[in-house]
Amino acid sequence: MTRSLRESNVAALFALLDSTGDGQIAADDFKRIADGLCAALAPDPGSRQHQAIQQLCAGWWEHIREDADVDGDAAVSEAEFVQAVDHLVAGHPQFQQMTLALSCAGFDAADIDEDGFISAPELGRLFSALGIPHEVAEGAFAQLDTDGDGRISRQEYAEGVWVLITSEDPDSPGSAILGQTRQAEAS
Repeated sequence: MTRSLRESNVAALFALLDSTGDGQIAADDFKRIADGLCAALAPDPGSRQHQAIQQLCAGWWEHIREDADVDGDAAVSEAEFVQAVDHLVAGHPQFQQMTLALSCAGFDAADIDEDGFISAPELGRLFSALGIPHEVAEGAFAQLDTDGDGRISRQEYAEGVWVLITSEDPDSPGSAILGQTRQAEAS
């Protein structure tokens, strides 16, 4: 069965979130991701970036869990995640707000020089903290820098993250930021 680009992207996002590789996401996966991002980008526990990443990762997980954990086992499978994202994107505007807030928290932590933009090395650090390969980060940077000025604005980044989970258009900036470039075969 062939997956759409959006389904492939949501599955790639699930794989990224499944920090233990056990085929499920749970609160501990989001805690590991938040801790990894904080260690790499915002090590001071008192910093607003550190606190925002921790709070928003926990909040995003709770939002996903509430919608996706239909069997109440405190974990979400890939199928549950894909279905929940479809439902949340379609009917819950607060999901977009939470998703954009989390992506902006990552952006802010990655913006080391605090100039309001992410350079290629800054995006590389962010992606590395998430366990995303360097070559994927390079492709993501080229795709997200929509105005070609050699840097990514907060808006370019946020729009790209949202496109990742909503668009079927392979030419939309953000549709391949996790490396998905075409429809993939479902396993």
